[in-house]
Amino acid sequence: MKMDTWDKKILTLLQQTSRLSQREIADRVSLSASAVNRRIAALEEAGIIKGNVSLVDASKVGRPITIMVQVTIENERLDLLEEDKQRFVNCPQVQQVYYVTGDFDFLLVVNVRDMAEYELLTRELFFASGNIKSFRTIVSMQNAKQEMTVVIE
Repeated sequence: MKMDTWDKKILTLLQQTSRLSQREIADRVSLSASAVNRRIAALEEAGIIKGNVSLVDASKVGRPITIMVQVTIENERLDLLEEDKQRFVNCPQVQQVYYVTGDFDFLLVVNVRDMAEYELLTRELFFASGNIKSFRTIVSMQNAKQEMTVVIE
């Protein structure tokens, strides 16, 4: 999908707050509400807008520990790789999964209530698989920035 100036303005506004009504967006970008509705539907259909969520302060809901995990797999055979990736993706405590280049294969962002929960999770995600060569745990001491905004140019 080729985005124009209005699409980019709409995306920028939606990233700031998804709670704006289509009328409010229309007023801010100088389009009709129906035109904004059609454009948002087209952006969703094209997969540019993947969903709408609220950012939650994990520490305020009893999940204060964020961990980044560098995972190295034993064998990059496609079926094994896909099996590992799906196990990570399907785990509710895993917030983000990246298949990466470099010294390790996956980078996971994990959110847990405590280290006991993380230890149990390592058994499910890493030790139960015969294809995980190693994993390295990095515990966040402070979250200085958490957002998912993409710069729209």
